[in-house]
Amino acid sequence: MITTLGERPRRRQGRCLVFVWALLACGIARVRAETAFNDYAAAGSFALPVGVRVFDVLADGRIIGLADDEVYVETAVGSRVFAVQGMLPNADIAGFGPAFLRVSPNGGTLAVGNNGGSSLADFDIGVFDTLSLSGTWFRVNHFDAEWYDNRHLAVTAGDFGNPSFVTLLDTQSSDPLNPTNPMIVANIGGASAGITFDTAGNLYTGNGFGTSGPSDTGALKVFGQAAWQAALQGSPLDFENSGVLVIDLLSASYLGFDPEANLYLGGGDFISGELDFGALVRSSAVVQAVQGGGLVDPDDPALVRRFDPDTANDSNFYTVNHNAVTRELYFQDSSAQTVHVFEAPPKPAPAVSSRGLITIIVAIVCIGSGLIQVRRRNMLS
Repeated sequence: MITTLGERPRRRQGRCLVFVWALLACGIARVRAETAFNDYAAAGSFALPVGVRVFDVLADGRIIGLADDEVYVETAVGSRVFAVQGMLPNADIAGFGPAFLRVSPNGGTLAVGNNGGSSLADFDIGVFDTLSLSGTWFRVNHFDAEWYDNRHLAVTAGDFGNPSFVTLLDTQSSDPLNPTNPMIVANIGGASAGITFDTAGNLYTGNGFGTSGPSDTGALKVFGQAAWQAALQGSPLDFENSGVLVIDLLSASYLGFDPEANLYLGGGDFISGELDFGALVRSSAVVQAVQGGGLVDPDDPALVRRFDPDTANDSNFYTVNHNAVTRELYFQDSSAQTVHVFEAPPKPAPAVSSRGLITIIVAIVCIGSGLIQVRRRNMLS
């Protein structure tokens, strides 16, 4: 079983107060997650600058995009107006665009996949300072990537006809041609898919196009933080024979979590005809699956929302992203530069339910008991 909770506190002092506040926090977080899942509504669209194929969101909420080696940044949050910031040094980007653009958690670093470059065979990942755009290209095979922290980048990759895998690139490696990039997940029975982490550090990735199997296209699994980190010092985890299956949907690509822990994903399976939408999986359904409760039913609208903002096209292959600052989900067809926006409006502070009132009373009693004990000890000392 994989836990989505942090380490249990070791110290017992103030355990009652900590417990109560934990209950309150979990309750509020769950309310927000459930309502955000339902509340995403169409909020228009905008056009990316000509040539921009991939984009991400900076820490302050501005969108940053990449057209070949040219970096564009939104002039203000929500302005939908972009200005050229500069060009990536020594870039060799494939003619059909870069594979990905990923902003580090602190917003200070960009990771760019060159998609094999002009030769389509020289795969490099560039790591650059967000402001100066100075940086280094590392020789690393790739399809998609996600930052684990501000130094390490998890990368999905593969060679045609062979099982895919996941590596963890140390972006501070001293040798760009032979960087520290150990394999942590192996034997994905098909093409590479997306990758993401939840707040507990658990790793999610999938089968982007089933070939050798036994998993099929869209199979998305989660691997516990302790397990994949142990693989750094030993053998990589076997995708087909370990991990927990969360959902089987689309091509398990363009993965991520919104601020309320709802899981989004995109891509598509042209063979089965499962395409033309992006999806959002309810946070509580993800938690249940991760904890061993069985995979999420992709056809249950109470658990999985399907978004198809471009109804004029019946074969969209959507990439999905989100903006934690503006509470927006972005859906973009892989062949278009229009980004469709769905927004979850800010929520007022939740009203106190009868259960919440009881929790508060318990908290007051616990705090009061603690104060009484302290006063008595002070009087006796």
